[in-house]
Amino acid sequence: MLLRDVWKFRCRWIFPIKLLRLVHDEYTILKIKMKRAKIPDVFKTKKRPRIQSQTSEDWGDEAADSTVPSDCHAALMYLHSLVNTDGLAGRLPPIILKHQLYNVMTNRTLVDKQVNELRDTKEIKLLNLGTRPDEFSIVFTKDYVEHVNKHLSDKPIIKRFLSSVVEKTNSVSVDKQMLVEHLEFKDEEITELVNGGVLNVRDFGSWWIALPGAGFFIRHFTKGRDAILRTIRNSKYKQILLRDLETKDLKATKTLGMKYHIEEILGSGAVTKIDTTSGLMLRIDR
Repeated sequence: MLLRDVWKFRCRWIFPIKLLRLVHDEYTILKIKMKRAKIPDVFKTKKRPRIQSQTSEDWGDEAADSTVPSDCHAALMYLHSLVNTDGLAGRLPPIILKHQLYNVMTNRTLVDKQVNELRDTKEIKLLNLGTRPDEFSIVFTKDYVEHVNKHLSDKPIIKRFLSSVVEKTNSVSVDKQMLVEHLEFKDEEITELVNGGVLNVRDFGSWWIALPGAGFFIRHFTKGRDAILRTIRNSKYKQILLRDLETKDLKATKTLGMKYHIEEILGSGAVTKIDTTSGLMLRIDR
């Protein structure tokens, strides 16, 4: 076979085969594109909303018009202002849960450090009110002293307790050795302090420094917290927009205030905060 005939044979069969392959590949690509275009949006994979850690700036966008506290003292004053004093009706001074600070300030280590510093300077009292074994509340020392004097001023032992214990120590509890041997309180005087509500039994021979009338706070705190969590849990997908939650008329939250309770559930980690295009979302994950 001559070279000319070989070349004619290749042109007649090989080139058309390559052309057919090219056409087939183009058709396949076009078919895939058309198939994708017909898939409804509902079946397309969407990115999950980004879950961000709580910052006081985010909270301020929808819940507060004040500037973000830069230190623990400013954060305490902010939380102090959220307490519905009308709801307390003079029964108690404003009480702040320590973990509420974790929602206002982003640095937990800094919170713990500055709380200890404020305790050392006797500006605040750290109290265990019995809400949970490891949960501590904060009351400004000035408010604590005024409250005790207001309700127990007729007991001489109370003034001695305030001057020798409350204003001298930053501890959350005292033991019998401290009270009897160092401060020279008698057993009957310790019993009187327990009955007056400034001491609560912690263990045998040990007492928490307490706040008289704290049962009123614990009762309304628990009811308000449960009401908010129940509202979120009963919402679709166990989540609700923050602005929608704030407009809920929950009777159980009126004593302490809705914003007070929201700061508490965020600080305790009871709910997750999610930034969405519709606003801040609160969700229960467990």
